[in-house]
Amino acid sequence: MPNNSKDRRFLVIGLDGATFDIIKPMLEEGRLPTFQKLMNEGAWGELRSTTLPVTPPAWASFMTGKNPGKHGAFGFYSHKDGSYDTELATGLTIRAKKIWDYFDPSKKIGLIDIPLTFPPEKINGCMISGMPVPSEQSIFTYPPELHTEIISEIGDYMIDRHLMERSRSNPVESLKQLYSYTRMRKEAAEYLIKTKGPFDFFMVVFRGTDFIQHAAFKFLDDEYSSSHIEETKKFRDVIFQMYEKMDGYLAALIELAGEDTTVVLMSDHGGGPLRKRFHLNRWMKKEGFLVLKGNSPMRLTIRHKKISELLDKVRLSFLKAFLPEWIKSVSIPLPHSYMLPPVDLVNWQKTRAYANLIWSDGVIRINLEGREPKGIVDESRCEELKEHIIEKLKKVKDPDSGLEVIAAAHKREEIYSGPFVQEAPDILLLTRNQEYAFTSSLLGDEIFETPQDPTPANHRMNGIFLIKGPDIKKGLNLPVKDIADIAPTILYLMGNSVPEDMDGKVIKDAIEQDFQKKRPVTYVKEDEYDKHKTDNVQFSDEEIDKIQEGLRNLGYMG
Repeated sequence: MPNNSKDRRFLVIGLDGATFDIIKPMLEEGRLPTFQKLMNEGAWGELRSTTLPVTPPAWASFMTGKNPGKHGAFGFYSHKDGSYDTELATGLTIRAKKIWDYFDPSKKIGLIDIPLTFPPEKINGCMISGMPVPSEQSIFTYPPELHTEIISEIGDYMIDRHLMERSRSNPVESLKQLYSYTRMRKEAAEYLIKTKGPFDFFMVVFRGTDFIQHAAFKFLDDEYSSSHIEETKKFRDVIFQMYEKMDGYLAALIELAGEDTTVVLMSDHGGGPLRKRFHLNRWMKKEGFLVLKGNSPMRLTIRHKKISELLDKVRLSFLKAFLPEWIKSVSIPLPHSYMLPPVDLVNWQKTRAYANLIWSDGVIRINLEGREPKGIVDESRCEELKEHIIEKLKKVKDPDSGLEVIAAAHKREEIYSGPFVQEAPDILLLTRNQEYAFTSSLLGDEIFETPQDPTPANHRMNGIFLIKGPDIKKGLNLPVKDIADIAPTILYLMGNSVPEDMDGKVIKDAIEQDFQKKRPVTYVKEDEYDKHKTDNVQFSDEEIDKIQEGLRNLGYMG
């Protein structure tokens, strides 16, 4: 046992999307012995995610102990100031100190695949960035040579961009890739702990639990499984099998970390089946808040293609062997049709409010004069309009069940505080049981859609939290905690003062009273955030397209 809290070591294991809705039935069947051991020997309970329960703000709130209004990450994309465009969220979107920034500089840190940690930071230790890593050619480790070192030791380190891209057309191949991807994280963690350790704080995130749930929760839904009997027979157990695999990985990493290490197991949100899609922009259009231009969304242009490229496209590449080089290089003009980007389909001079145009979170922005480029809503009427939209949304009912769809509609100031609140969407929505997925679709009139293939499944607010180690109570079922509570709890247990502006609270009911008496929680005024810790990162259009494609494959974009 460590002599004092400053000698305490932490192993944090993130299971993206993990939920007690899956874990508890498996515990009853004796299928998760490591989970059971952690719960018997530590404290555990549900963990409330951020509003909205989306990967970037949730992991950012874990890392900082703060609500999104204080760290600046509200979703997969950030709204560009003075524009209708968005930009991809990265580690630079988080403009608050992360938990490891508060550690003594002598503390050794190891970090693997935590979302929103690209580009990598220069830390005292090792770091493998999590999403959004644009490609394997990017520098996404610290030190930079760690990537090739990992490859030399474990053979490969796959990033998530191509993962699950064939989950519908070839689910077996996607499943193989997912297990390979997951195993690489475990092997990388073992390698770093064995060769670079000991670490004072080591964290690895396994995202396979979330990815498999997005693809396979439909097999646990009676309505879908009853009409897809043979498919369900084959794939019904894949979520449970992934949790069993993770149970074994947990056991190996916990043993490797040592018995005196404090272990935290957590998820950023939960998950559950998708029932319907709610086309929010179509609803906005129907209610007169959003107006489209009357012209066709399609355009025609001319593109030049080389004869060699055309032969490749029609699978006649063998003919190139019979053609001289000058003919193969000849370019032929061909007509090409394309759809205008969503921002060019909207009549902004008549639009008062709009939902996301790119990704599928339930958020709404007011077309505010002086803030949006073509804003028409006077600031004096903004609150009235928000109230009007919320009032109407709360009355929306599912046409089949007759039940209200929107469980909560929040104005940003009601749930966020801090210097970045003004960057947040104006209205944020949660559906009943989070069973409805919002889309960004503008075209069409249908408001609700019951998908034949209900993937990707949805996130839920209820994640998991387990903690075991010296001075932690044993076998205690905790009341629901907030994801922002973890950072101050770790800081406190490692002998640090807690920054005053953290929204999270030390989880005192998990900690033995004797420890709390000997070392009461102390607080410190936070230093100004160092904005120069990492270099700025610019994505090319091609990289953004590929990242967006990866997010769609993984179930994060509609």
